[in-house]
Amino acid sequence: IAGAIGGVFAIRRYLGTTQGRYKWDRTKLKLPIVGKVMQRALLARFTRTFAMALRAGVPLLTAIETVADATNNAYVSDGIRGLSGSIEQGLSLHEACKRSELFTPMVLQMLAVGEETGQLAQLMDQVADFYEGEVEEDLERLPSYLEPILIGFIGAIVLVLALGIFMPIWTMSSAIQ
Repeated sequence: IAGAIGGVFAIRRYLGTTQGRYKWDRTKLKLPIVGKVMQRALLARFTRTFAMALRAGVPLLTAIETVADATNNAYVSDGIRGLSGSIEQGLSLHEACKRSELFTPMVLQMLAVGEETGQLAQLMDQVADFYEGEVEEDLERLPSYLEPILIGFIGAIVLVLALGIFMPIWTMSSAIQ
C-alpha cells in the first residue's frame, strides 16, 4: 500500500513539472481509442478560439499566442507557439501549420482557402463546427469501443479467481494420487 501511495505521489509530482506535463500531453494524443477524440477536441477548441480572435481584430501573431494558452495541452500549445516564429520568418499561416504537423489535412486545406479568400475566421468556425460534431459522435460511440475491453478485463479477473480456487484443489488431488 505504501509503495502504491508513493508511486502515485511520484507520478503526480512528475506530471507537475513542465517536462512531465509535456510528455504526458503528447502521450495522451497517441492513445489508441481516446487519442483521436482528444485531438479532434483540441482542433475544435483551437479553430473556434482562433476564429473569435480574428473576428475581434486581434493581430495574427497575438491571436496565435492567445490560442496557444486556450488549448490546455502543453504539447499542442508549444506547437502553436512555434507557428509565430515561422510566420515571423515569412511563411504563410498555412505553410507554418503544415510544418508543425499538428493539424489534419482538412484544417490545412481550410487555412489555405481562408488565407486566399480573406474568409479565415468564417472557415475556422466551420471547421470548429465539424470537429465539435465529430467529438460528440465519438463520445456517443465510446462505450461501444470500451465494452470489449471491459469484458476482457472482467474475464481476466474471473480467471484469476477461478484459478485461485481450483489450483489448491488440483494440487491436493495430485498429492493424494
